[in-house]
Amino acid sequence: MERQKLKLGKNTVSKWLKILLGFAFTALALWLSFRKLDWKVLRDAILQINLFWLTLAVANSIFTVYALGWRWQTLLKPKKKIPLSTLFRLNIISQYFNIIVPWRFGEFVRAFLAAKKYLISGAYVVGTVAVEKIFDFFIFVILWISTPVFLAMQKQVKGYKIAILFFFLATFFLFFFIWKPKTVLLWTRFLSRILPGKLKQSLQDFLEKGIEAFGLLRSTKALFIIVVLTFAFIAGQVLTNFFLFKAFNLNLSFWAGLFLLLAIQVGNIPPSTPGRIGIFEYAVILALSVFNVSKSQALSYGIILHLVAYLPKILLGLIFMPSLDVLIRKNSKPFSEK
Repeated sequence: MERQKLKLGKNTVSKWLKILLGFAFTALALWLSFRKLDWKVLRDAILQINLFWLTLAVANSIFTVYALGWRWQTLLKPKKKIPLSTLFRLNIISQYFNIIVPWRFGEFVRAFLAAKKYLISGAYVVGTVAVEKIFDFFIFVILWISTPVFLAMQKQVKGYKIAILFFFLATFFLFFFIWKPKTVLLWTRFLSRILPGKLKQSLQDFLEKGIEAFGLLRSTKALFIIVVLTFAFIAGQVLTNFFLFKAFNLNLSFWAGLFLLLAIQVGNIPPSTPGRIGIFEYAVILALSVFNVSKSQALSYGIILHLVAYLPKILLGLIFMPSLDVLIRKNSKPFSEK
């Protein structure tokens, strides 16, 4: 009993520490974003935005969520073929919760709802989500390494030969993880010995779920479809950035949009308040500074991109929320092992 109380106390302290750190990081990012700002440039950039390109960016942001359902449908297909319209709603609800609640709570929500509505094994649905997250992680690692190669082609980054080497190494590791997952797990167990106990256990639990779910991808056809859809999803996010470049009359390339996306992904790492207010904008400022975009113009771009990426999902999430109660009451065994 005492041990349980002690553990509960530690969890409570850890939770409050993350919340305090989130507010601290948010406050720091807001201060860095708005200090020494040219408010006239900020205002003029927003007022002069091209509404045609802005509308395309909003529409593309919503369509990207719809397209994300194609990949999840492929992973769920061995158990149940779920309509894309339903997966779109579940992904919107998931992203809605991810925006308003920290710690990626929305991923659990969509897995729970999919399992409950279609009476699929809860473990299987969670496994498909794990596949998505691990696969996204590896793809983004590859892109973080390889983006300097693409920028180097435009003579903007040096050292691209080293980047090419790491690109192929990361790609090899991804496919090795798919085909020899137990070997990779043994390596990570050995290497993770230097990590704190709780972090080490969390990493191992995450990888073990992923290894079981990655068995779905040993089919060459399934693997090819997932790879194509993952890159299509990322390309869709980059396209939203590119449309907004046009809306702000910024003469930046598609690869600059990719660089911006990766910078925003890095900005998702530190704890933050819900909505990632401040941290999102400062990540945009830092990324666009590489392309000599002024701080005031970059902040105006970051504010609008933040609204384009989050506001439609919040509004649609509120519209789709009533379906939560229907799904929860419809079946009594959400994680049936059928």
